[in-house]
Amino acid sequence: MTSPAPIRWHAIAALTAVSTLSQIGQFGMGFVVLPVWLAHEGLDAPRAGLFSAAQWAGILAGLLAAPVLVERIGSKRTVLIGLASSILAFVSMGMLWWPLWIAPGALIGLGIGLRWIANETWLYRLVPPESSGRVVGFHEALIATAGVVAPGLAVWCGTSGQITFISGAAFTLAAAIPLCLTRGDKPAEAATRPQPTRAQGASLSIGPLVALGMVVGAVAGLADGALYGLFPFFASGRGLTSSQTSTLLMLFGIGAMACQYPVGWLADRLGLTATVIAFGAADTLAILAFTFAAPSSAWLVVSALLLGGMNAALLTLSMYAGAAGDKATLARSMRLISLAFTASSIVGPLVAGVAMKALGSDMLMWQLALISGAVTVYALGIRQGRRQPAAQSSAG
Repeated sequence: MTSPAPIRWHAIAALTAVSTLSQIGQFGMGFVVLPVWLAHEGLDAPRAGLFSAAQWAGILAGLLAAPVLVERIGSKRTVLIGLASSILAFVSMGMLWWPLWIAPGALIGLGIGLRWIANETWLYRLVPPESSGRVVGFHEALIATAGVVAPGLAVWCGTSGQITFISGAAFTLAAAIPLCLTRGDKPAEAATRPQPTRAQGASLSIGPLVALGMVVGAVAGLADGALYGLFPFFASGRGLTSSQTSTLLMLFGIGAMACQYPVGWLADRLGLTATVIAFGAADTLAILAFTFAAPSSAWLVVSALLLGGMNAALLTLSMYAGAAGDKATLARSMRLISLAFTASSIVGPLVAGVAMKALGSDMLMWQLALISGAVTVYALGIRQGRRQPAAQSSAG
C-alpha cells in the first residue's frame, strides 16, 4: 500500500496569497473603484454599463482561453500572463479616453479570467475533500479584502485616475511574488492523462451539485456585475459624494469578508441547497433594508454590511459546488460555474444601466432583490422536489 501524498499547505497558502493580492488590484481597483472614477469623469449609466460589460466579457474570454493555456504551458505561466495583461491595462488606461477605455477594461477582465481558472483550479486540487467548504470559505474571505482595501484607499487618497491606475498595477505585480516562489505544475500532465472511455462518459455529465452551482453562480454574476458596475450611479441618485460612495463600497467589502468562512462552514454541515435558501432569503431582505434606509443613518451602515456579505455568499456557494465535487472533473466543474457567473455578469450591468436610465437609479436595487428572491424560490423548489420522492418511497 502507498501512503497518501502529503498535503502541500505551503503551496495552498502561496496560491491563496496570489488570489488575494491580484484580486485587490484587478477586481478591487479595476471593478470597484474604477467605476467611481468613471462616474466622476461624466459617464452616464448606460455607458458605464457598457464598460462594465466589456470588463466581464474580458473575463469570459480569459475563462475560455485558460484551459488551453494551462494544458500547453502550465498553470503558473498562465497566471503570470493574466497578471501581466491587467498591469498593461492599468498602465495604458490613463493614456486613453472614452470609448477607448473599453479596451483596457476588457484587458483587466482577461487577466482576471486567466488567473481565476488557472490559479484556483490548481489551488483546489491541493485541498483535501473533507476541508473543501472551510478552505473555499477562507479563500473567499481573503479575496473579499479587495472590496475593503481598494475603496479604503479611495477614501483615504481620493478617486483620482493616477492613484487608481498605480495601485491596481502595484497590487497585481505584488501577486507575482508568491506565485514565482511556488513550484509549478507540469503542463504535460493534462495531455498525458488517459482519455475517458465510453463507460466513463457518464461522469462528464453535469451532476446536480454542479448544476445548482451554475444557477447560483449565474445569479451571483447578475448581482455582482450590476452592483459594482453601477452602484456609483445609484449613490449619485441619492445625492452621495464620491467619498461616501467609496465608504459604502468598503462596507460591502467588510460584510463580504466577514461572511465567507461561515458560509463555507454551514455548507459543509447543512448542504448546498439549504445554505442557498438561507442566504438567498437573507440577501433579499438585506437589499430591501438598504434600499429603504435613510442616507447617513446607522441603519444604512448595518444594511450595507449585510448586503455585501449576503451578496458575496452566493458566489462562495457556487464555488463550493465546484470544489466539493469529484476531483477528477474539478477543472471542468469550476469552468462551467465560472462561465455561468461571468456570462451573467455581462448581462447584469447592461440591463441595469438601461433600466436605471429609463426608470430611475433605484431600479438597480430592485433588480438585485428580484434575482436573489428568484434563486431562493428555485432552491426551495429543488428541496421540495427531493422530499416528495422520499415521502412516496416511505409510504410505499
